[in-house]
Amino acid sequence: MAVTDPLLRRLEQALGDAYTVEGEIGRGGMGVVYHAHDQRLKRRVAIKVLPPELAFREEIRLRFLREAETAARLSHPHIVPIHSVGEGADGLVYFVMAFVDGESVAQRLKRRGSLPAEEVRRIMMETSDALGAAHAVGIIHRDVKPDNILLEGSRGRVVVTDFGIAK
Repeated sequence: MAVTDPLLRRLEQALGDAYTVEGEIGRGGMGVVYHAHDQRLKRRVAIKVLPPELAFREEIRLRFLREAETAARLSHPHIVPIHSVGEGADGLVYFVMAFVDGESVAQRLKRRGSLPAEEVRRIMMETSDALGAAHAVGIIHRDVKPDNILLEGSRGRVVVTDFGIAK
């Protein structure tokens, strides 16, 4: 199957044989996220790519790389782990992180309308635990919202993501 998305084509060139991109998960203001397979370690991953129309702006490029560096400093069961950061020969920048198989709190709210109080309490406790761990090492997320809180698996374990504007 021929790849028609130029960003995906550039990402696949930058990744070489290390990862097989399986499809787009989503996109936001600071990147496009793809689902992929790590060929060497035989695991599912997510790869966030800075779109080329933003990558030429140095402050945005540095902010994107800082997101990966900031999140990589954190090791906590409720914060998405960052595996690596990379750059293509053509200047494309990306980072590889754990794939969270589930949905965001925003998606769950849209799908269900409201959540039971006990579920909300658990989500808030796990989110607070993650943010507390970040604060303990001097990192403030600054963009906590339902889209950046992922719920993994059938239990809905919280995984906080998107440290793009953290300080």
